[in-house]
Amino acid sequence: MAKSKNIASFFSLILLILIIPMTSCWFYSFKGTLPPHIKSIAIPLFGDRTAEFNIQQTVTDQIRIGFIKENILKLVEEENANSVLYGTIQSIQDRPLVYQGDASGEAVTEYRLTLKIEVEWYDKVEEKTVFKKTFTAYSEYDPTGATDRTRELALTESVDQITEDIVNQILAGW
Repeated sequence: MAKSKNIASFFSLILLILIIPMTSCWFYSFKGTLPPHIKSIAIPLFGDRTAEFNIQQTVTDQIRIGFIKENILKLVEEENANSVLYGTIQSIQDRPLVYQGDASGEAVTEYRLTLKIEVEWYDKVEEKTVFKKTFTAYSEYDPTGATDRTRELALTESVDQITEDIVNQILAGW
């Protein structure tokens, strides 16, 4: 009886040793890769070097929403932030991608929207620029309206890709 009790205790100990490391993986977070003094970020309205109406508000809002969803840093007002993400929309271009020809001539059936945004992540605590980089993303759309691939959708997808690239750059920097 005592021998079976010792075997049961031994197996319980082994099981406990195996379970504890596995449960610690459930709480894994990328926040540990950031400097300990940076807990928040402000994203002021991006600058705009394009002629596109209302693009700066659209892009800034979408990037803010992306940071809220990622939950890496708390989004706060600039005066309360440990870091600030400044940005300038450098360009937005629509270029023909697919042509379709017939007897009457050629028509563009698909465009590629290319978006370039310059971003600077500034550490307010240590008063230094962490990185400054231009991000580019693109997406295609149908100018004819024959599909659901609208220009607005292409812009949204491009901003989402840039937001993901910015978050990855912030995490890769540490």
